[in-house]
Amino acid sequence: MCQRRTAGRLRVPHPRVYKRGMSELYSSRADLYDTIYAWKDYVLEASQLHVLLLAEGVPDGARVVEAACGTGKHLEQLRRWYAVEGYDLSADMLAIARQRLPDALLTVRDMREPHAAPPADVLLCLFSSIGYLPDRAALDAALRAFAAGLQPGGLVLIEPWLAPEDFTSGKVTMQHTDTPKLKVCRMSTASREGDASVLDFAWLVGRPGAPIEHFTERHELWLCPRPTFAAALDAAGFDARFEPDGLMKQRGLWIGRKR
Repeated sequence: MCQRRTAGRLRVPHPRVYKRGMSELYSSRADLYDTIYAWKDYVLEASQLHVLLLAEGVPDGARVVEAACGTGKHLEQLRRWYAVEGYDLSADMLAIARQRLPDALLTVRDMREPHAAPPADVLLCLFSSIGYLPDRAALDAALRAFAAGLQPGGLVLIEPWLAPEDFTSGKVTMQHTDTPKLKVCRMSTASREGDASVLDFAWLVGRPGAPIEHFTERHELWLCPRPTFAAALDAAGFDARFEPDGLMKQRGLWIGRKR
């Protein structure tokens, strides 16, 4: 990209915009994912999950599978106690996860697709990944697949996206990274379109010896009402409850036991 000066000011080239299909953050730019979410305490969250699973009667050594496992940072911590596996729609994210978990089974799969592997003791879906499902039909398909992948009496733990009443339209956020080899700034604005929350992101990425990159992308996540989520869990064969004090503020945690 060329940079041009106009009237004494640096003119930033028109950004590339990604709106449809898989987000660049989850595919060709997966290397930026862990950088921009460096604030997330995976060690603490894994410890909280361990305490919760012990309270639910899940022993150490149990088989734990994570749907939408991304770069594998939760599984990296959970393997201290469990036999872990994972799957994700993004091959690029899994390539990073395999560097962390070379001995774990990590496969490319949509969370709505059932799989032929032996049933697990626990299935996790964390960091609001399920919010990318657009509607009740997609949620039903995912929860049926989760149930099919669990032993009778097995547990599903789902960290949902925000409920409609917890979403704040107009909110602006910013994260940044500043290291000698990588400078990143990401700003976002939040808006609502019907039952979807829309997050518009603008990125600046700088690396030594390379032009500054500027690109934007849009994420759309379904604002699923909690009664709708509860009904979908019941229909998929789970006895479930919602814990408002989950891993992250406002998001909570659904805990379901397969009937």
